Amino acid sequence: MGRVTVQYIADQLGISKFAVSRALTGSSGVSEETRAAVVAEATRLGYVPRTRRKTSARIEIIYHDPDVAHRELWVEVQAGAQMEGARLGVETVVRWTDDATALSQLAGQVHGFILIGPHDDSMLAAMGGFGVPCVRIGGALPPLEPIDHVGGTDEEGAVAVATHLLGLGHRKFVYVHGQLGYPRRVNRLEHFREAVLAEEGTELREISFPADNAPGDFRAALGRMEATGFRPTAYFCGNDWVAVTVLTELLRLGVRVPEDASVVGFADYAIAAQTSPALTTVRVPFRQFGIAAIRLLLSRLGHFGEVNDLPPQRISLVGDLIVRQSSGPAADPGPA
Repeated sequence: MGRVTVQYIADQLGISKFAVSRALTGSSGVSEETRAAVVAEATRLGYVPRTRRKTSARIEIIYHDPDVAHRELWVEVQAGAQMEGARLGVETVVRWTDDATALSQLAGQVHGFILIGPHDDSMLAAMGGFGVPCVRIGGALPPLEPIDHVGGTDEEGAVAVATHLLGLGHRKFVYVHGQLGYPRRVNRLEHFREAVLAEEGTELREISFPADNAPGDFRAALGRMEATGFRPTAYFCGNDWVAVTVLTELLRLGVRVPEDASVVGFADYAIAAQTSPALTTVRVPFRQFGIAAIRLLLSRLGHFGEVNDLPPQRISLVGDLIVRQSSGPAADPGPA
């Protein structure tokens, strides 16, 4: 048998790896009976603990996303995590990597990991064997993935946008993905579609292009769509940067916003309030994602007096619909 891990001991005893970790380190949050059972099993299996360099909690924030369009998002998340860590007296270290092998060398030196960005399934699988808690922020998880996750309410946000635009009289919609390959954007589309098509007389089309900031590609796709006779009055976009591309290009083409067409984004990046007209969007509480992740991870460590040994949790923080000047009543379609 290879190296005995905390997870392996937990599996043998039928308890959580966090309870095993607390028992082996002498921390509070487990009963003396459980502690004795863990120590006995670890001794029987020949478990050799990795040496920790610090006695105070240290959390590694693992960040990896080469897409610069998301930089503002992740900076906010990191700021929230680091501010909350500082408030609670916890050391946080930000590390840029997608190399799970390199992280395995850190597992004996840290108390937990926070994953930020679109890490692949191999990273998630590796985290399960490190013997320390891990929280994933954002992104999509495989079904029933045994890892804690903090994210937003994308689906509810999409329905809120649909309700807003339907209430303004819009019936012809376009969902502008921007760049394909983002599961959360697809989730928003699915719920937006369900909400708008539940109303009689509505139509929905989709547009995508290679990069979020590709006005020429949007212009070409819009031209092909309008050549079929479809004249949308409302655009819901994959994020605010896509919405800025759409808004800018519509104005350049002589389409008045919101008089002729409404444009709605998602995220509420700083630029959303700086466009003219200012962008209606869904505000996502990115900074609070980081705060929630720190608190959840520390609860797994018993930092607040009792170990959180519940099954993996999914925490969803609710956003807000921010109505600005880029959305308004649907234009009169004129005589048929």
